[in-house]
Amino acid sequence: MSIELKQEKNFSIVGIVVQIIFIISVAVFLISSTVLVYYQFFQIPKNTEELSKLHQFLILQKPEQEKKTEVEALAIQNKVDDFKVLYRNRAKLSKYFTHFEKWIHPQVYFSSFSIDANTRTADLKGYSSDFKPLIDQLEIIKKQPMIERYQVSDIKLAEKGGVSFSLSITSKSETIK
Repeated sequence: MSIELKQEKNFSIVGIVVQIIFIISVAVFLISSTVLVYYQFFQIPKNTEELSKLHQFLILQKPEQEKKTEVEALAIQNKVDDFKVLYRNRAKLSKYFTHFEKWIHPQVYFSSFSIDANTRTADLKGYSSDFKPLIDQLEIIKKQPMIERYQVSDIKLAEKGGVSFSLSITSKSETIK
């Protein structure tokens, strides 16, 4: 007597669906990888080459006036860039002038003012109503922490009364940068 064992194959629906999804995802991955390789190595370099040729063709087709205008615009752009460099690296005197206004005695005025940013020296020609305001002005300047040294010269009585003088002020390095 023989006993036959029959194995039943139970395929569950969930297992079949998982296998189908896996096969489909592998197929999608292979197709997308193939498309990526095709565009990356064949289509993009070909389009880049065509664009380069088209650009060269368009450059040759430009009118002569447009070429001259581009050259002039490039020259102007270079000058503007040079000005920006000079402007950024210039000596900044605004700090100096705001402090200088506070140092002036009310009875003293200056008729000329020149400044050399390299030596940090300001040369002034001034006028005072008398010697007393001039002495007071020098005391004010002497007490300023921004002043390195000063020198008064050409002190003389003015024609209309009062005192004319020349003043040279050298500032500390942090004042003019």
